Amino acid sequence: MSKKNPGPKTVQQAIEGMTLSLNSDEAKDMNATIQFNVSGEGGGDYYLTIADGKCTYTEGAIPDPTLTIETPANIWLRIARKELNGAMALMTGKYKGKGQMGLLMKMDKIFSRKPTEAELKEKGWL
Repeated sequence: MSKKNPGPKTVQQAIEGMTLSLNSDEAKDMNATIQFNVSGEGGGDYYLTIADGKCTYTEGAIPDPTLTIETPANIWLRIARKELNGAMALMTGKYKGKGQMGLLMKMDKIFSRKPTEAELKEKGWL
């Protein structure tokens, strides 16, 4: 991350920020929900809905998500800041996934678009 944007400040911001990094080409035919059950400081339940090439963020839980990610807040925040490799963190048990694991393995591609400075400013994150 640049000095101007050191990355998300909270895990909630990290997950909500994923909506800004959706690569619509990678997600164009996708219809999925990703539930995040986050423990520790700043934790909570959040989910992303991917449909029609768009991604929305919601606080709370959704029944029968496509993928559930159970993670400590500090681990997901480090992954979001690119301080920790997500695949390696999964393989070493730092967080867990259940459901369509293929979706988890594609998340780097699905969420590969770099948000613009204007988008980050609009959210109040810069």
